[in-house]
Amino acid sequence: MTRTGTRSEDLATETVSGLIAERARQHPEKPALVVDGAELTYGELDVAVSEVARGLLATGAAPGDSVGLLLPNRVEYLLAWFGAARAGLVEVPVNTAYKGQFLDHALRSTGVRILVTEPGLLGLVADLPALPHTLTTVVVLDDAAPARTPPGVRVLGWPELLASGDPAGELPEVGPADPVAVMLTSGTTGRSKGVVYPNRMQVVAAKECAQQMGTTADERLYTCLPLFHGAAQVNITLHGLFAGAAVVLGRRFSASRFWDEIRAGGVTQFNALGSILPVLLAQPPSGRDRDHRVERVFAAPAPPQVLEPFEERFGVHIVEGYGLTEIKNVLYNPLAARKIGSIGLPTESSILEVHDESGNRAAPGQAGEIVYRPREANIMFSGYRGEPEATLATMKDLWWHTGDLGYTDEDGYFYFIDRKKDALRRRGENISSHEVESVLLAYSGVVAAAAVATPSELGEDEVLAVLQLESGRQLDFGDLFAHCDRALPHFMVPRYYRVLDQLPVTPTGKVRKTDLREQGRGEAWDAQAAGLAPTRHV
Repeated sequence: MTRTGTRSEDLATETVSGLIAERARQHPEKPALVVDGAELTYGELDVAVSEVARGLLATGAAPGDSVGLLLPNRVEYLLAWFGAARAGLVEVPVNTAYKGQFLDHALRSTGVRILVTEPGLLGLVADLPALPHTLTTVVVLDDAAPARTPPGVRVLGWPELLASGDPAGELPEVGPADPVAVMLTSGTTGRSKGVVYPNRMQVVAAKECAQQMGTTADERLYTCLPLFHGAAQVNITLHGLFAGAAVVLGRRFSASRFWDEIRAGGVTQFNALGSILPVLLAQPPSGRDRDHRVERVFAAPAPPQVLEPFEERFGVHIVEGYGLTEIKNVLYNPLAARKIGSIGLPTESSILEVHDESGNRAAPGQAGEIVYRPREANIMFSGYRGEPEATLATMKDLWWHTGDLGYTDEDGYFYFIDRKKDALRRRGENISSHEVESVLLAYSGVVAAAAVATPSELGEDEVLAVLQLESGRQLDFGDLFAHCDRALPHFMVPRYYRVLDQLPVTPTGKVRKTDLREQGRGEAWDAQAAGLAPTRHV
């Protein structure tokens, strides 16, 4: 292994920390990050990353320990992520909507030792019945004193953390196979699992994104998506740093302010969840719709009925692709030979096929499961943290099984059909039906529950809760909604609620969710129509 921060060009394609060090050596005065109009050069970023790394190690953390980041979009998020990588620590992005059992599971299952957060979010941690035994230190940003602090842990301010490191202290060696992050899945078949990323996986994902998007060092890449998602972390931030470009970070998505932020930042590329495109299209047309520098946009999904009018109105080229937490983005619709409606061709490091139910390669046009193999080492997940059986269960016949249905055409382009799992996707968030149902079943009088997808006007899913009640029981829908809102992250709270006398079941007693999806909403109660909305914490 090579020591982090040396001038080895090869290291720039092996570790996250090495990539930053190499770009700082190449062009130290070039802007790397732009947040709220303030710029941080590559040289300044490199120095700040080392300062954070030494501060984290000064808490007593050792390489391999986990650092949880419970933060909205801000520059300290990036410094903590990169500082952890340089210290050989493992970043754990935590969704800021998590609370209660979801927050507890995120911290406990990943073994978080240090948590970096804001005063306003620290109360969610303090409210937990018990803290994970691994959590020893909480680092709080900003000057405001938190209203509540978790008992039994050391609480440091951000300046205090930075000042605690030894400026002359040596940093550990970090290699391409060493873990750099644990990303939490949506938990489609149960509780969320921690996906362990090797360093090289993140760097190769960034490299391939830059290649597929044709990104140059002169560009400015923008994201307002939350940094606790891979879309913002890798597809824009690390992608931009790999290309030597400038990354412009937005706080959050606002349809009314979006294009003004794009213009002010001189942005040439951005990424968007599929649901963002129709929201932007729904804004009133303006004479300034093409008054921007954006040339390319990465967005998934981008169905033709959205892609074509968006490109026509705003004068951009949309690139669609496909990936999963465990394997990174592995398909891109190529810039020069795009087929609208396709999710693209495999990247240079990826082997993908579509297999039938017998495990044989499906013929072009034949539906089957999309399966994957890497061509290189350390470019897919190392496993689910602490769950070797679950890791092995995803492999069959030496292929990693995505659980998604698709097909190919005669030219080898891939097309997505649907998810095999009982997962939902809403506002860009993957949702576990299992976890939603566990909360529904905890409500008095509910004897059976199913959470299924129902079409959204934004092109993804809304959550429909279908319930079976105790005989003679009446349901207060508003109270049930409030129950779900208290227990679930805002994006998981069902919008629609429907009661049936009996849920359709298989001979083995499992709910026929296909039947429920086909039946649709019917006369379901609509929380949005009732003027209710899930609570957001940030």
